[in-house]
Amino acid sequence: MLDRIAGLTWRRPRLVLALVAVVAIVAGAVGHDVERHLQAAGFTDSASESERATTLLRSSLGYDPNPGIVVVVRARGGGRLDVADPAVRREVGRLHEVLAGVRYVGRVIDPLHDPRAGRGLLARDGRSLVISGHLSTNEIESKGGDTATEAARRIRSSLLDVSIGGFAPGFNEVNDQTRKDLTNAELIAFPVLAVLLVLVFRGVVAAALPLLLGVISILGTFLVLRIMSALVDTSLFALNITTALSLGLAVDYALLLVSRYREELERHGPGWEAHRRTVATAGRTALFSGVTVAVAMAALVVMPQRFLYSVGVAGAAVGLLSAAMALLVIPSLLALLGPRVNALSIRRGPSVSSDSGGWYRLARAVMRRPVVVAVLSAGLLLAAAAPLLGTVLTGPSAKAVPPGQPSYAPNAYVQAHYPRSVIEAVTVAVRGPVSNIQLDALRRRIEGIPGIGAGSPFVRGKGEVAFANFAPDAPALDARSQDAVDAIRDLPPPAAGASVLVSGNSARFVDQQQSLIDHAPLVIAIVAAATLLLLFLLTGSVILPLKTLVMNALTLGATLGIVVLVFQHGWLTGLLDYPGPDAIEVTSLVFLFAVTFALATDYAVLVMARIKEQHDRGLPNEQAVASGMGRTGRIISAAAVMIAVVFLAFAVSPVFFMKQLAVGMALGVLIDATIVRALLVPALMRLFGERNWWAPAPLARFQRRFGIREGAD
Repeated sequence: MLDRIAGLTWRRPRLVLALVAVVAIVAGAVGHDVERHLQAAGFTDSASESERATTLLRSSLGYDPNPGIVVVVRARGGGRLDVADPAVRREVGRLHEVLAGVRYVGRVIDPLHDPRAGRGLLARDGRSLVISGHLSTNEIESKGGDTATEAARRIRSSLLDVSIGGFAPGFNEVNDQTRKDLTNAELIAFPVLAVLLVLVFRGVVAAALPLLLGVISILGTFLVLRIMSALVDTSLFALNITTALSLGLAVDYALLLVSRYREELERHGPGWEAHRRTVATAGRTALFSGVTVAVAMAALVVMPQRFLYSVGVAGAAVGLLSAAMALLVIPSLLALLGPRVNALSIRRGPSVSSDSGGWYRLARAVMRRPVVVAVLSAGLLLAAAAPLLGTVLTGPSAKAVPPGQPSYAPNAYVQAHYPRSVIEAVTVAVRGPVSNIQLDALRRRIEGIPGIGAGSPFVRGKGEVAFANFAPDAPALDARSQDAVDAIRDLPPPAAGASVLVSGNSARFVDQQQSLIDHAPLVIAIVAAATLLLLFLLTGSVILPLKTLVMNALTLGATLGIVVLVFQHGWLTGLLDYPGPDAIEVTSLVFLFAVTFALATDYAVLVMARIKEQHDRGLPNEQAVASGMGRTGRIISAAAVMIAVVFLAFAVSPVFFMKQLAVGMALGVLIDATIVRALLVPALMRLFGERNWWAPAPLARFQRRFGIREGAD
């Protein structure tokens, strides 16, 4: 296949580029408004108890007992709100009616017109009241955004000070911010990458090729997400993350191909041989790397959360698309440019394609003291991973709303002046034949659970369904509230044939964590098995894939440990302008596992492919390692810096979990490209010696027949 690609891009480069240009134009036309077709985050598991309870109550009552939107009403200029004033009462009634007419609002409650249901909605200091809007849709993270937008447009008052908060407006503002973040990140990433590429390649023409490929890959990503959104609900957050990954991989693969071509030019001169060898070697590595990234990302498809499976599918497509575009676009451009790829060069210092004596000497130095280097490197990575043992997790809540957004202030006000049951209630649903006496007894038992305050009387809905809201003593995502949810679920049913289901933000977070725990082993198994298989096909060794798994685990642990230090313990939060909670968003851990593992394997492929190429030429193990490191060290370090720049550009986002993801991805590539690839890899290669390349005879025969090989010298 690669021979055919080499021949096609050599004989018909203009045709290939024209076809790619047509695809890019179509992708841009179809995918330019892709964000309009994507759904909100999607952090929940529809099969979880909390989601089943919410669905049950919506079916029975016609609305969610927990409000999705709250309207905070205060007197203009501050002071007490005179709720006895007829003008105030009329205005509150008007606001009630306006909110009731907004899409997806199933019920509206205010304390002036329904004092019994609105208990707790009048502030104890008399300065405000809350009108609560309860949504009739399960899609609070997406359709709730439509509700929030319409409510913000329609709810106005010339008499009273009115502000809108709640879960639905908060998520809507986070979604809007995510759309802005993509533009901001691109405005930062492209100019910085352009400067770095010129410095790395020491030439303007060569530096332009990765940026061109990055633009094409991003347009392709938009098309992939647009098609995906037409087939299945796709998370909006996949847009930013896969765009960053697409640009990073495009730069990676273009860097690899252009660097190898410049090397072949020096060895063979311009012509078919340099072109063929570039595609046969660097092209094969790029293709293999794209497949490994795709497989690691595709493992997320088994997760039921829309955020994770969206990123999994889109990330897998990005891995394959980036490699495919690199194999078609870069060789075609190189065939047209030939030696002119070095045009407009800056002659100061070696280019990235140069064989690095520094990296060669570093590999030799490491292999002279492999035990010391391996122990110190592994010890450093384990020490960096240690903070993981004390990780505090968080999830979707009002704290996801960045300061300065319209719902931030009203959410903070409600949390400070109202019972937690107003917007963070623990909702208990009972289904089955239960008497009022039994419901009252259940309410008293629940109120006696540590961490639970007063509860409302049970309210009956259609069918044999009843519910009550309880106020947690601590914030919804606090460990005490989670323990209280578990304790409620452990209570025996109030009657034979009855069942109890718990929902609300605390229960949703408990279920989210459990869902991730239940599905994570399968994700890990898929990634590990695929990594072992693919690296075996590349290297013909069973030792090297196992070592890669261990080193990837060390990279992952160190990355997550530093993320905990930065965001949970407050290191560098001022520098990063971090607005979020002192905790780690729980789905970020699963996502960072997949991406960090994928990119670490990507770098393992780039290094191992070149070491194996040298070993296959007959060089002994140590010489092959040093030579392979010398030829790839500059490429790996440059690629790591540039992909880290891309990821860090997305850290400008004020959305706290996007900032955590961006910093985590950047840390992962930098740690892997330095401590792991520069120190741990040569140390372990030296310790294992020729045993690095061992495989049982049947597997060796299988690899010789079906394995992946670089082009011969």
